[in-house]
Parts: sequence; structure tokens; C-alpha cells
Amino acid sequence: MTESFLHARLVSSLEKGIIDKMPEDYPALEKISVLRGEHLHFQLFLRPERTENYKSYAYNVALEGIDAAAYEVLQVYADFPCYNCDDSRERGLFVESATGMYPDVLEPLENGRDVRPREEHLTAVWFDAVMENAGVYEVRVTARRGETPAAELALTVTVVDAELGEQSLICTQWFHCDCLASYYNVPVFSEEHWRIMENFMRCAVRYGINCILTPVFTPPLDTNVGTERPTVQLVGVTKHGGTYLFDFSLLKRYLDMAKRCGVRYFEISHLFTQWGAKFAPKVVAMVDGIERRLFGWHTPGTEGEYPYFLSKLLPQLVSFLREEGVLERCRFHVSDEPNENCIEGYRRAKQIVEPYLKGCTIIDALSDVRFFREGIIDTPIPHIGEEVMEFLKEDIKERWMYYCCGGWHKVSNRFLAYPAFRNRILGVQLYKYGFDGFLQWGYDYYYTMGSTRLINPYLCQSGGGNVQSGDTFSVYPGPMGLPLAAPRLAVFHEAVQDIDAFKRCEAVIGRERVVALIDELAGAPVTITEYPKSAEYLLSLRERVNAIIAGAETDAL
Repeated sequence: MTESFLHARLVSSLEKGIIDKMPEDYPALEKISVLRGEHLHFQLFLRPERTENYKSYAYNVALEGIDAAAYEVLQVYADFPCYNCDDSRERGLFVESATGMYPDVLEPLENGRDVRPREEHLTAVWFDAVMENAGVYEVRVTARRGETPAAELALTVTVVDAELGEQSLICTQWFHCDCLASYYNVPVFSEEHWRIMENFMRCAVRYGINCILTPVFTPPLDTNVGTERPTVQLVGVTKHGGTYLFDFSLLKRYLDMAKRCGVRYFEISHLFTQWGAKFAPKVVAMVDGIERRLFGWHTPGTEGEYPYFLSKLLPQLVSFLREEGVLERCRFHVSDEPNENCIEGYRRAKQIVEPYLKGCTIIDALSDVRFFREGIIDTPIPHIGEEVMEFLKEDIKERWMYYCCGGWHKVSNRFLAYPAFRNRILGVQLYKYGFDGFLQWGYDYYYTMGSTRLINPYLCQSGGGNVQSGDTFSVYPGPMGLPLAAPRLAVFHEAVQDIDAFKRCEAVIGRERVVALIDELAGAPVTITEYPKSAEYLLSLRERVNAIIAGAETDAL
């Protein structure tokens, strides 16, 4: 019998451990710097050589020098990695293109951090440390089999004596209450549902999602015409003849929970249906003691009873939100993704609600700049891509951008098949172009597209084969109602942290020189579609920025 030999390497968070590769296939991470209060992520890649008896041995992973949470990065089956990536893959914009296994679940390591890497698979351990105190830390990572060290690795971590500070980006990934109730098979707004929602909301805030979708009515999103999603309406409605009464007690509980979790902003769900505002969202009410569906696909949105209903609801809702101290931090929606064929319908819907939302911020995902130029909306959210450049020519007070399944050609996104640098580059782009907010529609969407049925997130991340794997959610439903973050979500949070590091650097050398540094290290101007296709660029950029903040580098250029 021959003794197994363990291949091991420390790598950055921007490497995706594909199971049939070796640790040596990835660049080693030997040193890294962060600011105080920043989350530091790095990985240990392991793969043993085959032994004659084909046994899989357990290795105990120990970390010395800093305190960090440890996770094993589990592989999941990606059923639809990409639309068509032949050309892009040649330019290094995809990790893989075939269906198969991809690293995408952070499962907490327990039992003394034991892992059991298989001989034919690369195994990854993910470390997450919040670095609060300045200094230089010599970190040692050891993997032992029994009492025998099989691998010993070192990493130097420098924590700059400067606070990262409070997150400046307003960031939302849509929080789907109904998906949590469906997956865990619990009644909506039961005590168990509230417990699960709070777990998932805390996880969202932990990873930079500081704006939460708030379903005053069941959100009219991703629902096939004539069908409906489970009711998650937070505003109670009672109708007596022509009089409406409203109960905000569930909404208050939701707001209180969100504040407790650290949420800063509240995204009031859409007041009209998606793609044109033609219909009212589903609204249930108690009518003569019986719960009835008052509005929905059977009622038009901009005529009939629904506008009258809104005229009674919105003033009371605004007053309630003001009393709760959150109105200025609320963002309201009219209708999601109206296109050039929906301008007049959207205009009518906006005119209906505008008198009751004076002074409030209305945001919507839309990519035709005429909506802004014609004064229909003050805070548009264009889709990532060339269309964003038209909006950058306009004087918009609060700039937003979003991406979803359509953002795949050359742009940043978080799909499973994308290299992590293509996820994290977003922070550079948001900073350079002065964006204040970012939206993505799927934090925990566990239905097929159209909300026709529940999916198994561990086997399907594509909404039933409709969108690229990774579009529909960034967190997995774990046991006991606990979320398991995807590494993609952690890397996305690194992009958010980068923005605040750039702003911290801006206080030292000015914004113009920070932007010049971004482009200088890239070798060409960074744009929404053009940027360095490497993790090394992002790591080097942060090292330069951190050095300037630390005063170790006085001349950035």
C-alpha cells in the first residue's frame, strides 16, 4: 500500500475550483491586504493522489493567525450554464460551457473542520474573516491526516489602519417570501415562516444587500398571465361597500424584522403588473367576512376600480411609512421592465400614483432612455450593456443599473459558468461611472420562470431551463430553514466592498486620480463591456488602492 500525497494550494476567492483540475492549475495566493471592517475571503484547494486501496481519507483543516469561518465549497449540477458561449469562451469569459458540476454552495465546516477530498476531485475550503484590527498577520493553514501534517501553507494578511466604512451602494436582490414558504412547506406568515425569512434576510444583509423587496401586495413579477403566486400580501384590506380599510400590522412586523437584520432601504413592490402596467397586481380583501381576490389579471390597472383603490391606499401607506421613519429610505415601483411599446401604458400608471407619492423616489428597471427624457420617470434603472451609456449622458440624481438573464454578452454577471472576476468587476464599473444603486431580481427565486412550479435548487439554477444557471438565486435553502450562500454572492459582496475602498482612496488622492489608476492598471479605459479578463487585475488594483490609503504609496500615478 502506498501513502496518499495531498496536493494543496491557497488561492484567492476569485478562483473557481473545477473538480477535474489540480490545485497547481491555479495561481497561489501568498499575500493580501484589506481595510479594517472588511470581509476577507480566500480558499484552500485540496486534491489527494490516488492510493492503491482507493480509499478516501479525512483531513483536518486548521487555521492559525486569524479567526475565520470555514466552509466546504460544494459542487452542484448546473443544468443550463450558458446560451451560446463559443466566441466568448475563446476570450476567457467562461470557466466552462457544458452542463455539469460547478462549485456553488458554502456549507459550514463542522466537526473540527474535517474534509474528505476524493482522489478524482478537487475540493475547496472557503475562509471568511472579518478583519477588525490593523496589523500584519502571518496566517498558517494546515491539513492533517490524523496527527500527520499532509500540507502546510502560509498567507500574509495586512489590515490597513483605515475603516472601510458604511456601505454606500444601495443594493437589492429581490427577496421572495413566497419561495421560502413553498420550499420549506410552511404556511405563509406562520411563525416558522417568519423565522426562516429572518434567517435569509440576515444572510442578505451580511453579503451587502441593504435594500429589501417589501411585498405590500403579492409582487406581480415573473407570473404567467392568468396564473398567480402564493399570497404574501403585507397590507390587510377590508372592503365595506365602497369603503376600504387597511391594516398595516403585518407590514410593521416585516419592517421591524428588516431593521433588526440591518436593512437600510425598503423597496415597495410593484403597483402594476410587469411589462406594461396593463393589469392590477393580485390583491385579496375581506369582503362581507369572506376573503376574495379583489384585483388581479381580471382587472385593468389604469381604469375602473383599481385607481380608486390606490387613491385610498397610497396616502395611508405613505403616512404609515413616514411614522415608521423609513419613507425617505423607501423606493417605489410602478411596473417592471416596460419597453418601447409600453411607454403610454406606463405613463398612465405613473400619473395615477404620482399625486400620492410626491417627494418619494420611484424606480423601475427599464432601458429606453425616452422614459427619462420625456419626464415619465426620474430614477430609471437601465440594464447593463451599451444602453447604459445613453443614460450616462443624462443628469440623473440617483443613478442605478441592473442585470439579469439578458446581461451575458461581454458584461459583468454572476452566472455559474462565469469566472469570478466577471462578477467582481461590477464594483469597478459602478464606482467609475458613479452609480448609486444596483438591482438584481433573484436572491431566492426557487420557481420555474412564470412561477409554474417549485424547482430543486441543487439541480436547477435556471428557472426550469429558461435562463443561464445562476440568474434566479444567489443563496441556497439549507436545512432547518438556514440559508447557504453561494460563493458568487460572497464575490459580489467583494465588488460592493471595492466601491467603498475606492471612495476611501478618493479621500486621499481625489476621484479623478482613482479613476485614472483604474484605467492605468487595466491598460485601457474600463467600460461596461471592456475590462481586463483576469483576477490578477482586481487583486492588484486593490493592493495599489490599499497602499495609497495606508500612506505606503504617496503617488498613485
